[in-house]
Amino acid sequence: MSAPTAQHSALPAWAAPGATGSTKISTPGMLTLTRIELRKMSDTRAGRWLLIITAGLVILVIGAMAIWGSDEGSWVNYTGLASFPITIFGPVVGIMTVTSEWSQRTALTTFTLVPQRGRVIVAKLLAAVALAVVTVAITLVVAAVATAISSGDDPWDHTATSIGTLLLYVAIYFAIGVGFGLLFSSTPVAIVSFFALPIAFSLLSLFSALQTPIEWVNPQSTLEVLNATDPISGEDWAKVLLTCLLWMVVPLVAGGVLTSRREVK
Repeated sequence: MSAPTAQHSALPAWAAPGATGSTKISTPGMLTLTRIELRKMSDTRAGRWLLIITAGLVILVIGAMAIWGSDEGSWVNYTGLASFPITIFGPVVGIMTVTSEWSQRTALTTFTLVPQRGRVIVAKLLAAVALAVVTVAITLVVAAVATAISSGDDPWDHTATSIGTLLLYVAIYFAIGVGFGLLFSSTPVAIVSFFALPIAFSLLSLFSALQTPIEWVNPQSTLEVLNATDPISGEDWAKVLLTCLLWMVVPLVAGGVLTSRREVK
């Protein structure tokens, strides 16, 4: 009686009810892995508090603008202003969803249950993007309530084009966080690099010889066009693409390769 019980208890969490050690068990699908990674983001105390603080700041910023701000507040203005705390703390959640595997020594369990590390990496990226979508959706709802009680002449103006770019803006920052987590694998190093490198680029732009090149790759300036109501020009989109290549794609690819080869202890 004890042998079957031991076999059954050793089965993965996604095993079908009634399965035994001799049962062929398929690996979890990408949807299941993404759902697991989403749950991991709020399982740790740090991750849970980051999400709570982010939500609190969004509500605080929108509430403060509705009470003490201009009487001509619009849906776009509320969401645009509330996106700043999201793009500050959201990428940190993306970083920690990767680095926590190593700092909390759960990588051995994760990569034993799913040996294809690339699938886990993709699931973490999808989970971060899904969290970005949920965060933006909650922000839009809170901003809509504030807009409904505002007295602006046209508070719903420009919403059709701005919501899509706002979602892209937030998703890019969450994905950058995942990329930095993969690249550095250390929570302090990844977080410090995420905040310090853009500042370093801004300081380099003070030199006239570097000003033009930095304008094309500094996320603090190039990505802001996605969080504005002004039309985005072709040159602006080119800057966004180049910035995403440098700050998002390169860390994701390089970090993914390093993570796939990193020894699990």
